Amino acid sequence: MKKITYTFSGFSVEEHFGKEVSRVFQKDLKDCKNIIFIPGGMGKNSKTDKYVNTDVEWFREIGIDIENVDIFDVNMNEETLEEKINNADIIFLMGGDTIRQFEFISKLNISEKIKEFQGAVIGVSAGAINLGKISICSKDIDDGVENTKIYYGIGRIDYTFEPHFEINNGELLKSELFPASNKFKIYGITNNTALKVSNEKEIDIIKGDLYIINNSEVNIIK
Repeated sequence: MKKITYTFSGFSVEEHFGKEVSRVFQKDLKDCKNIIFIPGGMGKNSKTDKYVNTDVEWFREIGIDIENVDIFDVNMNEETLEEKINNADIIFLMGGDTIRQFEFISKLNISEKIKEFQGAVIGVSAGAINLGKISICSKDIDDGVENTKIYYGIGRIDYTFEPHFEINNGELLKSELFPASNKFKIYGITNNTALKVSNEKEIDIIKGDLYIINNSEVNIIK
């Protein structure tokens, strides 16, 4: 399989992957059997298990017959991690705590392996942020992020993503995204947006709108 990356803000409980994403997955991932999940935190727990089981069920619903499922844990040794990545078809970076997920990835020392993985990588919300060359984690008091954090991400894709983007959120734009956009472009993906990125830079919009925030201006690509 060639190197492909998909980014999302999230999925719908009612629609599951949705018809547009399902069609793309059925074409690109039809022969995939082995999947790795990287939690949105520091390891697996009952909540992680619930989401993993749901996602695997959705893959099987559309004819992608996942056989082997691994959830990475902080206690795994380097040899085990490398073996599982080498055998994987899909690496799935889950949503959750963006900063803790990146710390988890760094602690496992698998950032470069994800970047160079010759297969499909899926990033949802926090996972989409961390896949970027430069990552921005916007201020979110509810999630314990008191100040915007900008850091070098995994670099799987050559872009900076802002999931759950809302064009009408003027406070976020003016206080956080506009100042950062004077240094690098930010790609805003709404809750309905799904993207496919090939060769780190080639973006295909599967569905929804894509906003580009650059030099304190916002433009939309449909």
